[in-house]
Amino acid sequence: MVNQLYITAFYVLFALLAPPVTLGTICKVKARLQNRIGAPLWQPIFDILKLLRKDETLSKTASWVFRFAAAINCSLAIYLVVSVPWLQPKPEWGGIDLFTFVYLLAAMRLFTLLAAMDTGSAFGAFAASREATLSFLVEPASVLSLASLGIVSNSPQLNIIFGFHNMHAFHPGLWAISGTALLLASIVELSRMPIDDPTTHLELTMVHEAMLLEASGRNLLLFEYANTLKLTVLFGLSAQCYLHLIPLPVDSRWEVYAIGSVVMLLVVAVTVAVFEALAVKLHWTKAPDFIAYAITLAVIGSILALGAGGI
Repeated sequence: MVNQLYITAFYVLFALLAPPVTLGTICKVKARLQNRIGAPLWQPIFDILKLLRKDETLSKTASWVFRFAAAINCSLAIYLVVSVPWLQPKPEWGGIDLFTFVYLLAAMRLFTLLAAMDTGSAFGAFAASREATLSFLVEPASVLSLASLGIVSNSPQLNIIFGFHNMHAFHPGLWAISGTALLLASIVELSRMPIDDPTTHLELTMVHEAMLLEASGRNLLLFEYANTLKLTVLFGLSAQCYLHLIPLPVDSRWEVYAIGSVVMLLVVAVTVAVFEALAVKLHWTKAPDFIAYAITLAVIGSILALGAGGI
């Protein structure tokens, strides 16, 4: 009982701190690699407080859908943080299967697209079209990378798939391939480099940012915070895949899993930052080539899972 209280307190505290720190780490590492000091690690928190104080400017053509989409997006993101085992150990708050997880990501994307088109902005519709195309192409990689792990664990439940008590049933190669495929798919899902540059202000090249041009104040705060939560959950799942490559004893204390999860999430964040600092933004017509790497790895992982005799 005492351990459950400690686990719950750790999970809640880290769920509050991890999203801004993860995003801040990526920005800080990229700045240092570009010979800049960069903003502090806590800059995302300062940005949230700044947006909280700002007034909103709404388009005359915006309807209730615009505000509704921001609130729903943030609610779905919080639900993902609570239900998805992106951090270990996870309190016993119920679970979620991999198909529901993919559907919730699609629902968040849908509401963002609706908000972008609701304002009647040409750039919003332009970016929404690109976002829909990217999601259509990358979704098979996300499904297959998680399904390959579900095949071996004989369950679609993410809590069982990423449960350390089933660790002996998995193969390191499968974890590495599926984790990398999920990480590449997450980069596309989040519209980060080399698919899109989240720091650019050139509307013709933006994907995610162009959909939020009409958002401001607290409305923009909800959209940005939801995206930060989604980033943390997706990178956290990849971190859990890589954490399973370390032969931890099944009966280890929960603190060992907690420290391992925190360290591995930071490793993934730093790796993504280094990759983004060295990568060049791809031309729109070259984006499917990058997505093909994620799909290929996911297919290889599925073949390995089927060969492992999971079904």
